[in-house]
Amino acid sequence: MPTSKSLSLTTGLLALSGGIAVISGVTGLTQIFGYPDIIRQPPSVILEKLYETRHIVPFLYYFGVGGAGLSTIFFATLFGKMLQLKGDGTWAPLGKICGIISGLLLYVGIIRYSILFPKLAELRHFNEYPPEMVDLVFRTINIYVGESVAEHAQFLFTALMMTFFGVSICKTRLLPLWLAYFAFIIAVVDIIGNFEHFGCSFAFAFNRTGPKLFALWMLCSGVILIYNCVRRKARFPSVQN
Repeated sequence: MPTSKSLSLTTGLLALSGGIAVISGVTGLTQIFGYPDIIRQPPSVILEKLYETRHIVPFLYYFGVGGAGLSTIFFATLFGKMLQLKGDGTWAPLGKICGIISGLLLYVGIIRYSILFPKLAELRHFNEYPPEMVDLVFRTINIYVGESVAEHAQFLFTALMMTFFGVSICKTRLLPLWLAYFAFIIAVVDIIGNFEHFGCSFAFAFNRTGPKLFALWMLCSGVILIYNCVRRKARFPSVQN
């Protein structure tokens, strides 16, 4: 069983890796793929751009955004455990469950841009199937797996994770209170962003802002967890016999 210091260090490193994955992935996709505006373009535009950038964009999605999903799964598991060890047996487990679901939905939803969509882009580029058929397949998969799973459902569970972890932080003081308030803000932004899928065009800005705020929250949490671990080690060094 890991010590409290190793648990804090591992959780902090996972938080850092998740935040860095989001920032690096989104930055690369913005510069190379025209993200986020391109994801709301017609299939013909998206697929042609994806074919042109097929040597890098699928990997940015997989290791950047998909990596963030995996990091979220493991971070939520360990962070929930830390909160439970601090005495919160109610909100921490709920946050952990929602975090695992959120990370899984993000990973499952985003790998469509790493595996399926590049194949569709190639088929469309070489006219192996009628463009209308390829566009229909793309649009169908994108609406269900992309907008419904990787965005709407994932944002919902991220908002719930932030809410439950925020309440737990307020209760345990494992992290500074401002990170709990920051978590509540992220939850509100994610909920508003989800209204884009019900026809509220103004919500697209919130939809794209939520992941950036979440990445910042993860970075801040990771730095503080690692700092606390190092500080405890400096204050209470192990005694050598």
